[in-house]
Amino acid sequence: MKIEYITNASFLFTFSDGTTVLTDPWYEDGIYHGLLFNYPPIHEEQRAHYLNLKPDYLYISHIHGDHFNPYTLSHFDKDIPILIGKFPTPALRLALQQLGFTNITECTFDKPWQLGEHSITIIKEFSGSSDDIVNETNIPVDSSIYLEDRNGYKVFFAVDNPMQIRHAEQVRATFGKLDAAILAYSGASIYPFVFSHYSDDEKHTRVAQLKASRLQKFCELAKIIGADFNIPAAGSFVIAGTGYQYAQYQHQACPEEIESAWQHHNLNNDKLVLLSTGDVLDLASRSTEYSPLALDRNFTQQDRVNYAESLKDFPCELHNIAWPEGLMMPINSLIFKARANVWSAQQRLSTFPDTDVVLHIQPVEQLNAGLQCPMYAKIDMKNERVQINTSFEPTKDKPYIKFTMSTQVLIALLLGGTFWNVAEYHMTIERVPDQFDPTLRSLMSYFKL
Repeated sequence: MKIEYITNASFLFTFSDGTTVLTDPWYEDGIYHGLLFNYPPIHEEQRAHYLNLKPDYLYISHIHGDHFNPYTLSHFDKDIPILIGKFPTPALRLALQQLGFTNITECTFDKPWQLGEHSITIIKEFSGSSDDIVNETNIPVDSSIYLEDRNGYKVFFAVDNPMQIRHAEQVRATFGKLDAAILAYSGASIYPFVFSHYSDDEKHTRVAQLKASRLQKFCELAKIIGADFNIPAAGSFVIAGTGYQYAQYQHQACPEEIESAWQHHNLNNDKLVLLSTGDVLDLASRSTEYSPLALDRNFTQQDRVNYAESLKDFPCELHNIAWPEGLMMPINSLIFKARANVWSAQQRLSTFPDTDVVLHIQPVEQLNAGLQCPMYAKIDMKNERVQINTSFEPTKDKPYIKFTMSTQVLIALLLGGTFWNVAEYHMTIERVPDQFDPTLRSLMSYFKL
């Protein structure tokens, strides 16, 4: 059995009889409206090769853009067998069907699915966040896989699925001795760079802390799972385009930092395998073939920042949203309608955070939406009320989170032209107290018409 790394969470698994499974193909630069790019970059010769692959199966772990990429998927035959988890909501299946795919299997979580003489098990979401904070909406959106070859080779691939120590123990108890474990060492996150209440020095300090904690967890999970080979993957990208200045605050570790953390935890160096695009780990021969085309194999943080700056002129789709001059828009009514949709979701899920959500809307020349000055929409998540004003005063002793966005981002959200977790990359955020709330984030995904 062979494991070929492509980029981010995309791998090509080749079983002993030649059967292939391709995971989460994302080979297009500039997703999230021109902000996220593959890094290290993919050599053009390799990109052309991967866009012309004819795998036997596709596995899509979840619907986020660096895993579910419509442009990349457009290169595959519409009848290719696609394996996804049977999520409580059909969003991923419907999105694939809208792209024209006709052979989609929603696999029951945690049960083997036969691929001829081999099997794949799609594993349900472990926890709602990397920090194990409970998401009260309880809507799983992520998945992992376990692959077993007819010759006995066994591979676990966590993807972005947030794992804790207890989940590693569960993987070890369920699947036994593994040949390879592909584990997250970082992740996609807007923290801390979009948070306006942090100074530059605070952001750099928090990046260092977050990077250290993610590397520590990677090493701890690897030690418990006890695979022969451990491959760090997922989260391999750079923020560029109009957000290129954010690249300096990315917490994704560089190769040297991963190796240093591994050694610090006194783990066997032979069990850590750092793969670049096109590298192949052969489980039969216990050897790795390194691609001569791989770019920036031993990159540093400065290399990543420099690459981001080279892409600073890449256009942002959201900045092209315009509105005919003089045409008014019932912006208040649209916000009220979107809030009503969030409230309906809250009632259905019986979830009512004691927090105010404040939308700070700033008009731009191309789309002022009839606004003569910035406005604030204050949403009390305990009831359906929305207060519109030209200033914002926090409610005494009540938590709040303020999202500052342009009218272009607001309209894209309202019309379904973007997802909330994507739009956050194009906002600035202030939260009091300074604590992540996955429940609130999930609820705001319903903020649309």
